[in-house]
Amino acid sequence: MKIKIVVILLLMMPFFAKAQHFKLIKPNIETLNAELEKNNYSENIVYLYLIKNYKTISEKYNTKKNDFPDYEVCAFNQKFEKNILYWEEQCGEATGIKSKLTLPKSDKASVIEWVEMIFNSSPMDIKHGWNTKQTKFGPTDDGAGCYFEIIETKTNTIIDMFCGC
Repeated sequence: MKIKIVVILLLMMPFFAKAQHFKLIKPNIETLNAELEKNNYSENIVYLYLIKNYKTISEKYNTKKNDFPDYEVCAFNQKFEKNILYWEEQCGEATGIKSKLTLPKSDKASVIEWVEMIFNSSPMDIKHGWNTKQTKFGPTDDGAGCYFEIIETKTNTIIDMFCGC
């Protein structure tokens, strides 16, 4: 009888346990700024953050190349440890840069802090702020700048980003 009760309790534990949410490693702003400067500001800060803090588990895939002079890769996907997926696109002349970070379900407060730290690692002279639900961060005048949107699903937290005009 005691064994049955123990088995039932063990089986029910997941229903009562509080879910552990994923937390991003805090960005090291000095390191990121140094790397940005070293690369002549040609890399996306979020991609630099990822390669400095998480192991890649795939090569870049779904790549696209620009149709003009240098034919460089302008869009790609890449997988990182901890079930992190990254997508980036900057194709065409004078376009902004779009990127998306798909994470395991994450603690929203830590994601908000991460967005602010990433933004502050390469700040602009444009005033940025959060909407009232703290799901969108961007220029307070809705003009040129960097936009971050936090999208929460049942299993993932997605950070959708755009920097440009």
